[in-house]
Amino acid sequence: MKRELLMHARRAALISAVLLCGTLAACTEKGGSDGPEPPSPSASTVAPPPQEALTAPEVEPGFKEIVSEGPHRGVMPFGTIGLPKGEIWIKVNCISRSKSVNLELSLEKIGGFSVGCSGVSVEKTAHQLNLEAARRLHFTVNTEDSVRWYVSIQAPAR
Repeated sequence: MKRELLMHARRAALISAVLLCGTLAACTEKGGSDGPEPPSPSASTVAPPPQEALTAPEVEPGFKEIVSEGPHRGVMPFGTIGLPKGEIWIKVNCISRSKSVNLELSLEKIGGFSVGCSGVSVEKTAHQLNLEAARRLHFTVNTEDSVRWYVSIQAPAR
């Protein structure tokens, strides 16, 4: 008797499972799915990934690097650096993870400049300074964490 009851219970469970599966399949076959809509085949508005790797700036012929930093992300203050009298090159290579973002490089008591870091390709910028006297100063890079960058400060190799 217990065996018969157990068999009837199993059959009832199996029949219930089959009916439930049939009901669920009928709902999805008729387009009643609660799942997300499939993406439309229209063109994507997301920018393609960068085609070029972020690398350090090239050293100018006849120059040496005084500072070479990177790759870094976001804000970074640096210690005191010594700049010699004469021609100085400050180079920045940067790229943003998404949208175009500004990177600001400031040199204490001299000034600074801004670079627009693209979300598609590496931005390479070079600024030239002509110092009338040697200086010791701090420099700071200020940008969002989504920006990766390199900085190179170069002076003539003497």
